Amino acid sequence: MKTLKIIRILFILGSFTACKKDKVDTPEPAQEPFAITDYVLVEKGLGVDDNDHLITTFELQGKAIWYTLLGYLEGPKYTFEDGVLKIYLGGTVEREFKIENQKIVSHSVKFQPYSCQLVKISKSNVLDGNTYNGGWRNEGSLIVSVSKLKFTDTHYAEASLNLPVPNNEYKSLKNIGAYSRINNVNTLWILINGKLEGSRKYESGNIAIGDFNKQ
Repeated sequence: MKTLKIIRILFILGSFTACKKDKVDTPEPAQEPFAITDYVLVEKGLGVDDNDHLITTFELQGKAIWYTLLGYLEGPKYTFEDGVLKIYLGGTVEREFKIENQKIVSHSVKFQPYSCQLVKISKSNVLDGNTYNGGWRNEGSLIVSVSKLKFTDTHYAEASLNLPVPNNEYKSLKNIGAYSRINNVNTLWILINGKLEGSRKYESGNIAIGDFNKQ
């Protein structure tokens, strides 16, 4: 009887060992290499208003472009080494960012309020063919003016109710945003986590902030 128990235990242990041998460890997916040129930097708090956008695109050969409500500037340069992004203007470091796992974990900006984030660019224009509902809120006001937007790959239309055929030209920002200057009105749009954010400066100097959701 004791012999049968021992044989049974050995059989169970043998089966358990076989199961362990059959188990194959699934390797963790390889982390995608990080390239700063695959992202844009979106900042708030450095522009005309606390909430309007400053968008930096990273080009080849260490060149950067700033897009703001005052226009765009091709003078800035940047370096990215050992997870540290530095942005220069006229040879002077303007801002510095520490990046880990595709996210900004610290920065050198002391102004408040201030926020910043990296947004990955797209291979195709994410605005093309889409309609967005939302509105604009003027600086210092709680009133939102309802607005609808419709984009093609090069033009957009805007209206409160019935949208016309898109006939206002815009410049695509790495396929995830847009910049336009129509009748001395400057507008920036950037798509962040599926939500279209906007900043607008009117000829009078007034600033408006927009929030839009895809229809």
